[in-house]
Amino acid sequence: MVPDTTRYLFIAHALEGAGGFRPKVWTDKDGLNPKLSGPSYLVRYPRESAEKFARRNEVAWYRNFLKPACIRFAGYLAKKPPRRTVDHPLLDRMAADCDWQGNSLDVFWSAFAVEAKARGSMLLLVDMPKAVPLDRASQIEQRAYPYLVPIKPELVVDYTLNVQGLFESVAIASTAEYQGQTIDVWRVWDTVEWRVQRPGENGEVLENGDHGLGVCPVLAFTESGVFPHYGDFEQIAVLSRRYFNAASERDEILRGQTFSLLTYQIPPEAPPADLASVTETVGTSNMLIHNGDTPAFIAPPDGPATIYNEVIAGLEETIRRIAMTVEQPTQAESGVALTIRFQELNSALTSFARRMEDLERRMWDLACRWLGIQNRTESVWPKSFELADVGQELTVLQQMQTSGFPDAVIREGMKTVAGLQFATAEPETMDAMIVAIDEATLQTGVSA
Repeated sequence: MVPDTTRYLFIAHALEGAGGFRPKVWTDKDGLNPKLSGPSYLVRYPRESAEKFARRNEVAWYRNFLKPACIRFAGYLAKKPPRRTVDHPLLDRMAADCDWQGNSLDVFWSAFAVEAKARGSMLLLVDMPKAVPLDRASQIEQRAYPYLVPIKPELVVDYTLNVQGLFESVAIASTAEYQGQTIDVWRVWDTVEWRVQRPGENGEVLENGDHGLGVCPVLAFTESGVFPHYGDFEQIAVLSRRYFNAASERDEILRGQTFSLLTYQIPPEAPPADLASVTETVGTSNMLIHNGDTPAFIAPPDGPATIYNEVIAGLEETIRRIAMTVEQPTQAESGVALTIRFQELNSALTSFARRMEDLERRMWDLACRWLGIQNRTESVWPKSFELADVGQELTVLQQMQTSGFPDAVIREGMKTVAGLQFATAEPETMDAMIVAIDEATLQTGVSA
């Protein structure tokens, strides 16, 4: 099967501000005759000339909403790192350097989560170096243990799934050095072997080998559990394209209608004027002499630009809601609305963490298959994030103290605030804080 890679590629462009969001315009040596060279996500007007459309692309700018939203989401996820138990020296080394680039597993997962949240799907290859020494010391010295490779779904050119929904085979578009040249190839993995072949289902096999795992070493992560899947943040990419066009259209209005025009009224009884001869450029270095009515400037109405500003503001607000951006409540948004948005974010984080936990469990299983050892690794991702506004919780706590709530209730409120403020603290540190709150409140009383 071949996935709809065009959707994934569009999301990737929105995430990186590339492709049609960064159009390229070429001009001649004098800066004239502009031509659009490459894709553009700006929509051309029906009667817009190619030169004018190229000029509009030349000054177009892209505001990236998707990447900050994904980074923020991954940041919340990283506030509560998973707890894992690794009982093998090679696996412990792998957790410290999981991608052959010196990145720890938690750092790798944070970057992986950004890409996965944007698309709703990502692939993970659990691979192994070709040459593996027999003794463990040499394995550690030569880094001869499994490593992870993230694969973007827009690179997938073919795949098959088994009845469980797991990959039986995956082919991705790539390049390789062959006979002194860089050529396009497919890199294919299935349940028996890996191979590098020329593009096409029956392309010439350039290199191959058996992996002996019995399963495909490529794993799929999706927010729904079924590949392919497009996540909720795809809407941000679509709205970003509309924002890209709306901003360009507004700039075109400002560019064409902002400048005021000097007018001079000719009395009806005056002889016909030669308009070509009276056209002048008036500036601060000129003096204008006139008879009769005073010259004046006329300016176009600001209605069209104002409407565009309102449309753009509406797009920004819609994107903020889809991205589950939590900010201090304003006059337009009550504290209750902010609380609901926190609940939506907590729910999304919990669901995403559970999928990540399942992916890591399957990753460790493949790593142990590569090493020929039994998998005793345990990894537990957080099941609850409990994000909330600390300032608002402090206000509630102060109101409870003022209203004379029982000491036991105030004590629990203090623990809640401490848990929110120090969410990234180690469990032992958090336990010590809870004990300190109990001891302090029992000795002095929370109402003091």
